[in-house]
This record gives sequence, C-alpha cells and structure tokens, in this order.
Amino acid sequence: MNHTKGKWEAVISHKKDDYIIWAGDEGVFIATTQSVPPAAHETGMYGKQANANLIAAAPEMFKALKAMTKLFEERVPYPNNTQRYKQAIKAIAKAEGE
Repeated sequence: MNHTKGKWEAVISHKKDDYIIWAGDEGVFIATTQSVPPAAHETGMYGKQANANLIAAAPEMFKALKAMTKLFEERVPYPNNTQRYKQAIKAIAKAEGE
C-alpha cells in the first residue's frame, strides 16, 4: 500500500472549528474535518479534533496492525479461528482498497 510518506499531522485551520491533515515534508493536503456534517460531531470542535487526530495517526496504526497480524500468524497455530484476527485482516484489506 502506498500513501503519502512522512509524518501526518492535524493542524487547526484559520476557521478555528476546522482541522486540516497535512502529510510529509512537503506539506501534502490529506483531508479536512470541515467536510463532515455538523450532526456527525456531537461534541462539536472536540469531535472534529478527535477525527483529525485519528486520520493523522492512520499510517502508523496501519503499519502497527500489519506487524501485529504477522506476529500473530507466526505464533498462533490457527489464527483464522480468532475473531480479533479476522477483524484485523478485514480492516487491513479495507485500508488497501480491497
């Protein structure tokens, strides 16, 4: 899977109620929380900040989840028999566009 390399970070925009996610050393625009309908943010600005932080952490979480599933496959005789493993594999596939 290829994504924009470099650290992803969420920064508050000039609007004060919107967060922008930037990535990499060149500052590539990834997303903004402004496009999410207000009803989706029951906690207001804090909900937007939480969403922005989650998006910014996505590459690190993806890498960690792949490493954990690989370790699980190496150490558990029948990993496909566990619900958590199945959830992890499904999430990885979704992130990879499958």
